[in-house]
This record gives sequence, C-alpha cells and structure tokens, in this order.
Amino acid sequence: MYAPQGQMQPYGTWPPGYPGMPAAYPMPMGKIGKAPEIGTKGRRRRKKVLQGGPKKPATSFVLFSNTVREEVKAANPGLSFLELGKKLGEMWREMDPAVRKEYEDRATAAKDRYLEEKKIWLAQRAAGMTQD
Repeated sequence: MYAPQGQMQPYGTWPPGYPGMPAAYPMPMGKIGKAPEIGTKGRRRRKKVLQGGPKKPATSFVLFSNTVREEVKAANPGLSFLELGKKLGEMWREMDPAVRKEYEDRATAAKDRYLEEKKIWLAQRAAGMTQD
C-alpha cells in the first residue's frame, strides 16, 4: 500500500518516490466502462441455434454442387478442395439458364417446405409440445 494506513490510494496515482513521475497521473477521458456504440468494429455474437428445429434447406448452388461434385472429382483427380470449389463455381456461373432454373426451383421448393416446418415447430414449441 502506498497510502497511509486506513486511506485508499487515489486511482491513477504513482507510488511515492517514483523517479521522474508526477504525483498524480491524469486520468484518461472518454468512454471508459461503457458498451461500444453500434457500428464499431468488434466480434459479432453468433445467433443461438434452437435445438430440435428443422434443418435449413440447401441453396440452388449447393444442390448443384452435391449433384456434380463426384463427376468433377473423377474428371479432375488432381484438384484440391479449394480448386474443386472454384471449378464448381465457374461451372455454375457458365451454366445454361434453363438448367440453372431447375436447381433454383428445387431450392425454392425446399425453402418453402422448411418455412412451413419451422412455422409448425415454433407453434408447437410455444405451446410446450416439443420433446426438448
């Protein structure tokens, strides 16, 4: 303790006899102890995933990738995982719009099915009918 017995050392002061330091160190001014404002940089917190709910549907690109991945892998055995992903992305961008529309329709149907299942699940959860 730097202060005499029974007295608190003021916050921001240096111990007595510290060479070359002022008796009281100035306190920094600003937003000390406050939560950061919206829009400041920092880590985002992940949303909590509710257990027992329906699984999110695959996008049209994921449906395409799952369908074609093995064929591309067999045709190009030397491709790494990243290169394979790039190749699939390139194929997706250059795909005929009619074929692409089929995957997009399948994805839309899967999304509609998911939203219905989620709506039912949330209603059951609110009523306390789920087995969590």
